[in-house]
Amino acid sequence: MLNKKYKILLIEDDADQILMYQTKFEKDGYEFISANNGTKGLELAKKEKPDIILLDIVMDEMDGIEVLKRIRADEETSDLKVILLTNLVVKEKIDEGKKFGALDYIIKSQVEPSNLVKRVRKFLKN
Repeated sequence: MLNKKYKILLIEDDADQILMYQTKFEKDGYEFISANNGTKGLELAKKEKPDIILLDIVMDEMDGIEVLKRIRADEETSDLKVILLTNLVVKEKIDEGKKFGALDYIIKSQVEPSNLVKRVRKFLKN
């Protein structure tokens, strides 16, 4: 269990993924909020000021890189911690994500949810 209840925001358009990650993070003592598209994600980032954002790249309406750019462009959210969480393995997207300040680029299919929690915890302590 954690001493401080960290708030995680997942911006992801796949309901099954949201449920899976929500179950894991809440079980490990995190406060978990989610948005199923980039627009809602930006609203929640501003309103909730999460400790960290897990951001999918491939989404309808607005992709994760655009969401990340908008997070960085808004002074209310520009310093939020963001990890890209995706199945898209494209070097250009990885580079672009890092250019806009993503802390990490995690491939969903290569990381068990429990290991994702460990990786997130590492960034929350910094």
